[in-house]
Amino acid sequence: MTMPRPFFNVPTLSSSRRLMACLFVMIATSLQTTEARSQGNKETQKKQDETVRLETRLVTTDVIVKDKKGKYVTDLKAGDFSVFENGVAQKVEFFSPPLGGGDEAPQPKNAEPAAATADSGPANMISLVLDRATTDPINFNQVREGTLKYLRERITDTDTVAVFGIANDLQLLQSFTRDKSKLIAAVEKGGALPASNKNFERGQLADGIAGTNAKLDGLAGANASQAPAGAAAAAAAAAQGSAGAEAMIANRILQQFTLLRSQLSSQQARPVLAALAAICASQRGMTGKKTVVLFSQGFITPSTLDWQAQSVIDIANRANVAIYIIDSAGLRTNSPLSTSPVPSAPLAGVSGLTNAQDRIRAVGGENVFDNVRHEGQNREYDILYRISGDTGGEFIKGANDLSKGLNRIDQEIRSRYTLAFYSADANFDGGYRKLKVEVRRPDLQVISRSGYYANAADEVVSLSPDDRKLLAHVAEAEARPVMPLFVELSPFRFKGETYVVPLSLEVPPSAVRFDRKGDKQIVQFDVVGVIREAPGKIVARLGGGFNFSMTAEQYESIQQNNIFFRQDMELSPGAYNIEIVFRDRLSGKIAAKKRELVLPALNSEFSMSGVALSRFVEPIKKAPGSAETPGSAETPGSAETIDVFSQGGVRIRPTPSREFRATDNLVVLFELYNAAVKAETGKPMVWVTLKLMKDGQAAIKPMDYLLTETVATPSPHLTFAKYIKLAGLQSGKYVAIIEARDRLTQKLLTQQESFVITQ
Repeated sequence: MTMPRPFFNVPTLSSSRRLMACLFVMIATSLQTTEARSQGNKETQKKQDETVRLETRLVTTDVIVKDKKGKYVTDLKAGDFSVFENGVAQKVEFFSPPLGGGDEAPQPKNAEPAAATADSGPANMISLVLDRATTDPINFNQVREGTLKYLRERITDTDTVAVFGIANDLQLLQSFTRDKSKLIAAVEKGGALPASNKNFERGQLADGIAGTNAKLDGLAGANASQAPAGAAAAAAAAAQGSAGAEAMIANRILQQFTLLRSQLSSQQARPVLAALAAICASQRGMTGKKTVVLFSQGFITPSTLDWQAQSVIDIANRANVAIYIIDSAGLRTNSPLSTSPVPSAPLAGVSGLTNAQDRIRAVGGENVFDNVRHEGQNREYDILYRISGDTGGEFIKGANDLSKGLNRIDQEIRSRYTLAFYSADANFDGGYRKLKVEVRRPDLQVISRSGYYANAADEVVSLSPDDRKLLAHVAEAEARPVMPLFVELSPFRFKGETYVVPLSLEVPPSAVRFDRKGDKQIVQFDVVGVIREAPGKIVARLGGGFNFSMTAEQYESIQQNNIFFRQDMELSPGAYNIEIVFRDRLSGKIAAKKRELVLPALNSEFSMSGVALSRFVEPIKKAPGSAETPGSAETPGSAETIDVFSQGGVRIRPTPSREFRATDNLVVLFELYNAAVKAETGKPMVWVTLKLMKDGQAAIKPMDYLLTETVATPSPHLTFAKYIKLAGLQSGKYVAIIEARDRLTQKLLTQQESFVITQ
């Protein structure tokens, strides 16, 4: 699971993302097989391996067929269909006819729900998702009424339905059931979910941006992306008089508006995308017709979430889940979100608006490609069309009676054929493959998804094409580094039976390119990584893209403290491979590392966490909105997140490079678990000795500490967080030897950590 902290210190992910990643970990763990097998099972294992390879190549897709009048055709046989993948004919191995109902409404039964037999299985699985993250409270009543009508009139005893709600995270209101009374109660319960939508704020920001743009147009059309800053701004304003000063202020306001808009878009989009991915992923391996129906007013995804949107589509296609979306606002006017000039297409005119560099730089958190996503009419629909269309569903809008949209979806559900084939191309390398389905009868229209990404069957997390391109060069970039890259993993026990493993990364500032703009220094980089559960299943994606504009003070801090990235991973015990890539966008240089991580099963033995060495400590800011320490970048994280590196009112930043100056203080941090407790005091007694060695000789006098205070959260532990002055020590290679002895049981733990002192 992931909780990222980019750049000099970075934030944690939202709880919805954390829950989804935990789900991925559990799925991958449950599918893991044991390597050690007896000789007598070799033949059985060979057959199982062949089955796994076949399943890897199995592609399933739903198909709808209509005649010239638009009526559903439901009487076709397997032999009537031909399937082509990238133009190559495929043999249809599995065929499932429509459920029936088609253009006619099914006959609902009001009697007690029929009990599902053990061998019948769910023939029709429908997930109703009530999106309170984007739906205005005033519109939720029509969602409620339309859904209740659909449940009463269209759902039969052979349908299996679940109800989900999205507020700040995903909530299961009713698990899959055929009991109408439970489903109706769940929909009613959905009305009590907190309304977390940001539409009103988004409207206010749109008005603010439109008004500010109009003001700038009246001031000779000043360009916000090219507005001077700092001393240059003051000089420009003085040269232009009051009009120049007014334009400078308006530009500053516009940048703040766009920054807020970018943050707001992420806050709206993340929980919805994470929820859809989790719902679809949980249905992998289940048989039957699988449909998700999302009620949403729409949202705008910034470019930083493009990979997550594509991940939803890939996961849904892997599970063969069709996603239908109904506009929960019903019929509304087509007024634009902004009075700014509207391009004829999302990216029309972008190249003419700004130069090449300005197009990729973020202004107020948005680059120009993000900006055009907000301009024009109904831009919040773009992502709804994409997700529904690419998964074989449909986006339905413009109706105040939402039950009509549900009825239309229901007709399609009951008219879908399911076809499956083993791809003739066994190389599932993540590339996109086009699908085309044809029928032998003339004058029929065939509707199916247009293609899929050929990801390996054991991949749960989908990656963007750019991610895949970077990760494909990990081995080469690690073998032939063009810049230094330092990576450190430090496992700590977390809640329950899991670990939290902070991944820390450092790159010297001299290795990347900075771009000066006015009195600001710009640095842009990408961190892309994956966690693979041995022998290769991807369980989570790491990293993101970062663009920072620094003051002179912040730039100087970076020169002294390195570029730093941190992301916390919550993982179950097991063996993992971590691949991480760092790319400097301005120079194009790439560095990569691979790391193996083994997390032993948690037990009650006296044990130690990973050991972090640091030379950088900063006070923890308690007041929200207070100014950041130079060289840091913080964004809000989950309220439930516990930072293992925050101790005694300070935050310790690990030093993966393990390079220290003689003027530094060496900070040593680790945790101890399961120390025995003295009956008289109820407290443990652990004696810790810390030694520094150079060339096999003691560099300083050993230091002893007694630990007796247990910290209860997130898992009971003793914390060791001390510092050693390095002043007076010669440059060279050192080893820190840590000995921790439980005074009550006399159990001894020893660990060694190497580091370097430079002048």
